Amino acid sequence: MSFSHTAGSFLDKGYMKQFLLSIFLKLYAQWAGATGKPYPNSVLLLPPYSPGSYGDAAVVTSFVENLASRGIERIGLIKYQDSDDWSSVNGIRETFSLEDYFHYEAWKIRFSFCKKISEYEQFFILGTDVMDGYYSPKDSLERIYLTELGAQTGRPTRIVSFSFNAHPIPACVTALRHLSPSVHLFSRDPVSQKRLESHLQRPVTLTADIAFLLRPREGNISAGIEQWIDEQQKDNGIVVGINANHVLVEKFSEITIEKLVKAYQEALQEIHAAYPDIRFLFIPHDIRGDASDVVIAEAIFRTLPPNLQQVSKIVPSPCHPAEIKHIVSRLSFVLSGKMHLAIACLSQGVPVACIAYQDKFEGLFQHFEMEDMSLAPEELLLPGKLSQFFLKRFNKKENLSAQIQTHLPRVLQLAEKNLV
Repeated sequence: MSFSHTAGSFLDKGYMKQFLLSIFLKLYAQWAGATGKPYPNSVLLLPPYSPGSYGDAAVVTSFVENLASRGIERIGLIKYQDSDDWSSVNGIRETFSLEDYFHYEAWKIRFSFCKKISEYEQFFILGTDVMDGYYSPKDSLERIYLTELGAQTGRPTRIVSFSFNAHPIPACVTALRHLSPSVHLFSRDPVSQKRLESHLQRPVTLTADIAFLLRPREGNISAGIEQWIDEQQKDNGIVVGINANHVLVEKFSEITIEKLVKAYQEALQEIHAAYPDIRFLFIPHDIRGDASDVVIAEAIFRTLPPNLQQVSKIVPSPCHPAEIKHIVSRLSFVLSGKMHLAIACLSQGVPVACIAYQDKFEGLFQHFEMEDMSLAPEELLLPGKLSQFFLKRFNKKENLSAQIQTHLPRVLQLAEKNLV
């Protein structure tokens, strides 16, 4: 027997094993759903990813709190890794780790997952910006696969509060297109809704990001920051928030940490020269990795001249997103590289301009009928561009705030649609 024949037989057997396991899994999912007795008033959640992003934490916290306020008594959360710690979110009754699936694509855990879904009345996938393959096609496809498994159990299954970029990975589009008709899709902005309906040829419900409904709260960190803000305002200081997003370094080869830090350092000096009463509050919104928002904020702060360091401060990390939301309510304006920090601002009526590393920002601002509120990363490094971008919008902050307040009630109503 030739090697090629032996290899071919081995591959055929491997394919047949995968095929048979898929059939058995589908039958098991249907059986588990039909025979399982779910906890009354229960929902199982798949978060966007492991903890570390304040944006993801805002989404998970808001969902859990708002589901509980609507009578959901048991909320379960799926973990990407055994070590994931969601203890900062009150109201989660149990967690279930799928590390063996996400890391090893193991089959045994898939059967256990179907059994777990059958213990709940509904299954929610918190889609945010992780369904179109932008960060990882493999991760997005795995989430879509779990969505379909949920649907096969017969439990009401939905992908909620998510956006879709202009250039999705084709495999992700195909996988979403082949989801069971029973899966309901809830897009968090009108631009994404149109893209999804065009790509998938199925109805998509328009909502707004669930983080709009996150209730702000005070805490030890926010108390310290508020005291600092009060001190600045006693001297007629105008406190603005600053966020530099570490993802820019990961996704754009022309942007290094050194170049990003230099661009912000120069822009802040130019802004302060135009408005000497401005004070800078750095707001990290992600603590993951060796080049996190925290690392970049600290690097920018170190490069500032002493007179600017004296009127600047960094929000300590980690800080709960509900505290961040409370803090930004005290600010006059914010420059953000993170969308969920922008959402925290908008939901508090605070004008915000963004460095838009994805076109999801376009859909966010369309909720408020606001245009030209974001700067492309390619322009960030151009001399004088960042400060000009900031100042043009800062000069219109009162009008922008009024516009936000006009549209906010409708946006909050749309965010509620994720839950019903």
